[in-house]
Amino acid sequence: MIKINSNNGITVISLIITVIVLLILAGTIVSSLDTSDGTANYNKMTADIKFLKDELLIYYNKYEEVPTTDRKINIDGEDYLEIDLQKLSNITLNFGKEYGETATLTNSDDVYVTDKNLNIYYLRGIEKSGTIYHN
Repeated sequence: MIKINSNNGITVISLIITVIVLLILAGTIVSSLDTSDGTANYNKMTADIKFLKDELLIYYNKYEEVPTTDRKINIDGEDYLEIDLQKLSNITLNFGKEYGETATLTNSDDVYVTDKNLNIYYLRGIEKSGTIYHN
């Protein structure tokens, strides 16, 4: 009679190696998600700004004025006016929800502003890789 020696189960060494590999994979996935989240928000903000630029030009061509509120902010000696999103019809944005909540604007307000050249900036900004972007 032939005796077959079979080992059932796994060794402790192979279990430890498997756990280490899984931890490395999990760490890689979590760090890539964190980076892509900032990039995704940055991309949403730039898409909002491009869309708003088009809408501002359409509004300006129709009414010969820029749809802004009376609220303004001065940054480095230049005045910026809050874009009045209520004057623009049928727009859906990812950011810019604090319309008209405070008397004066600050850099942390959740609004879009424009300068005299119709450049658009998101005051609160989006953090991407440790840097805050406003446009």
